[in-house]
Amino acid sequence: MIEKKSIFDEVINEIHNLWVNNLELSNFVKWPKDLCLSKIKSNKVEVTNKLSKWKRKDHSSTSKIHNLISTLSPYVNWEKGYDEKEVGKKFLKKYGFFELIGPTGHFLTSKMGLYVNFLDSDTCYPWHNHEAEELYFVISGEAKFESKNEKSEILKSTNTRFHKSYQPHSITTTNEKILTFVIWKNKYENISKIVNYKNF
Repeated sequence: MIEKKSIFDEVINEIHNLWVNNLELSNFVKWPKDLCLSKIKSNKVEVTNKLSKWKRKDHSSTSKIHNLISTLSPYVNWEKGYDEKEVGKKFLKKYGFFELIGPTGHFLTSKMGLYVNFLDSDTCYPWHNHEAEELYFVISGEAKFESKNEKSEILKSTNTRFHKSYQPHSITTTNEKILTFVIWKNKYENISKIVNYKNF
């Protein structure tokens, strides 16, 4: 049987190691020194089991983090962030995230927000925005990232993408699912709004 605290500690230590060795992450926001593991009830969504079964057998720089998060996934507080009227039932079955680090996360801090996002294959995360500045870091898989006034690109493992405050952006997967870190700074409230790209 897995000791939950132990796997949480392993995950956060591995992410910290990634942080101190990756300038894009450490330059975006400094690693907080006040992290404290809180007691939050777990909550599963449709993608929880998909992630828990998704293991990597390669030896790339992110495979260990991926497999630790896969193991951790049944013990975290998964959320969807939107209701069916906004994004539709199909999308909600293929998307989920949890706040690992932040003001209401499993590891409490007021210095940053770090969310783990899962998007299944053949799925479009509609155009949306939020006040927080944001950096995506791809752990596994790939997807097409689009944002207002920026060139679209296919991101894969270890690639990053920055979004300015209130900059509309979207993500589309094809035959691969994607697992990412989503890092927020300056504003950490968990509020993202679906937007009509044509209005911007």
